[in-house]
Amino acid sequence: MKQRILLIDALRGFALLGIILTHISGWFYGGTLSTEVLEKYQSDFASNMVFYFDTFFVARKFYAIFSFLFGVGFALQFVHKKDSDVYFIPRFMWRLVILLCIGFVHHIHWKGDILAIYAILGFFMMLFRNASDKVLWIVILFFILNVPVLLREIVIFNRTPVNSMVALKQKVKSHNSDHLTQSYNTLKTGTYTEVIIQNFKSLKLTAYYQLYSGRIFITFGFFLLGLWVGKKKVFEHLKENKSLIRNIMWVSITINLFLLSIIAIVNAPEVVHKMPSWFVIVEKFMFSYQALSMTIFYITACSLWLEKTYMDIVLVNLSAIGKTSLTNYLLQSTFGILLFYGIGFGLAGECSPAWCYVIGIGIFLIQIICSRLWLSRFKYGPAEWLWRSGTYFKWQ
Repeated sequence: MKQRILLIDALRGFALLGIILTHISGWFYGGTLSTEVLEKYQSDFASNMVFYFDTFFVARKFYAIFSFLFGVGFALQFVHKKDSDVYFIPRFMWRLVILLCIGFVHHIHWKGDILAIYAILGFFMMLFRNASDKVLWIVILFFILNVPVLLREIVIFNRTPVNSMVALKQKVKSHNSDHLTQSYNTLKTGTYTEVIIQNFKSLKLTAYYQLYSGRIFITFGFFLLGLWVGKKKVFEHLKENKSLIRNIMWVSITINLFLLSIIAIVNAPEVVHKMPSWFVIVEKFMFSYQALSMTIFYITACSLWLEKTYMDIVLVNLSAIGKTSLTNYLLQSTFGILLFYGIGFGLAGECSPAWCYVIGIGIFLIQIICSRLWLSRFKYGPAEWLWRSGTYFKWQ
């Protein structure tokens, strides 16, 4: 049991590494940066390498791992709850309400927040706690493969003339560029009040992005995948499932490499202009499924890797930051705000994405050290302690 908890916490710690890297390379803007903002580093080789590495191996993958582990955590609480605990569901719902409040406060300071989204999706996840494997897997595949957005894109493509679609996309791109530049400038030079107001107004845009891109559907799919894994006690019987996990790992990395090869081929200068108009939809979902396969590879490979005896030191260090994941997640955005925003040192755009990666790794290592020191004296991280105390209406 102890080893199982360590592994889950270690996976959370690993996810936090990817989360800080993907955000710090964009100066913790919390969204897509405009071309004008990135223009300064377009000729910087190291920064371009960071951009490609982040696109194919970091962005969207580690939040998915975090989402998966959220589902695992709920399942383990549900499976191991006492039969006499009739207040488990109401208590978990109240726990989600507190998380939603934390997420809201976090969002108005940093618009890249995921806690509020997790809290909302958590209510829907509970509806599937007693679902059969068949029903659960149908819903998992429907959402994790982003089927709602795929169907929408197909319908729009068939209904809209190609020329009109291109013109509309250009208009939207131009509008978004102006908005992104203005938003970036507010974060870089604005006062605390201006940042809060802008981030509050961006709640609507965040909701729109989550639905339009299908990010919220994929997150929910990983919630349910984690729910299934937790109910099946896969992590509690890791040795018995090692062969299955290894097979999934090899299948996922094979699919990932295949998709990366196709993406590279179709984006070659001599090929990209020859592709039919409908291929835009295919390419969009190839990126989505590449992220999916990479995420599954990370989960399975790390589960097998961290289980090795010689990896005990890595397991212990990652599990320390993972056990205090809520605290460290909030601290990462706090560091980002202080470093890059106008209310801090205002370094956004002044530090190359490559150097930001180095800083991000440094922050992560400091978090590991601080987490281990904290846990040597306390049972929970500060944010975890407050969340738990609020859940039980009693100081823990």
